[in-house]
Amino acid sequence: MALLAAALAFLHSNNAALELDLDSLRHRKFSKASRGGVGEYRRLVRAYEDMGMVMSTWFSHPRYLDGESRPLKLPLRGSVSVRSLVRTARVTVSVALAAKLMQRSPSIRVDNWGKFVALKRVFVLPDFEVPRAALVIERYLDTLRRNSSAQRNGATLLLERNCHVPEIDLKRISPILRDIRERGTAFMDSVDGDIEAHRVRRPRQSGVGELGVLTFAWTRPSRDQRK
Repeated sequence: MALLAAALAFLHSNNAALELDLDSLRHRKFSKASRGGVGEYRRLVRAYEDMGMVMSTWFSHPRYLDGESRPLKLPLRGSVSVRSLVRTARVTVSVALAAKLMQRSPSIRVDNWGKFVALKRVFVLPDFEVPRAALVIERYLDTLRRNSSAQRNGATLLLERNCHVPEIDLKRISPILRDIRERGTAFMDSVDGDIEAHRVRRPRQSGVGELGVLTFAWTRPSRDQRK
């Protein structure tokens, strides 16, 4: 419902011709059952985003790195632990929920001594495709809206790039994607560390905003069966 509401709000604000009963959809959006679903979606996405910041802190804060700048294994409690990591990241997700999500994520494993081991910087959850897609689309549509406003006001546009080719040899896709992943991961790690270093240490300070970067690569097979 949150995904549909974001898409319809974007289309409606741009005077798109929709063969839909918008009044009916608005009524469904604000029904009691729908409000509960959207609220649960918001809480889930907030926790998901918080865990991304937790992982960023784990991979960048000196307190949680060993001598070779690798993430330390963390117990649940202690002076250097999952509990202290969540507090250092200054997120709203509780320690109990963070630990539960860590146990479910393939980005982290728990060793035989009960310590949490970071396997990769990005936080991933199984069966989270739809909420993650809703988050991405909502943010993307908001970016397009802001870009449109910036054009009218003469302000600086937000970065927006789309690079693709309509036809490519299928045998070349895998190595190209592998190259994109390696270079893209290095780029995102650099960006992540940079923006993490500029995080405001006093969250209630006036004049603060939110900044994020998202990249992805996509492929789609040709509809022409001969190819």
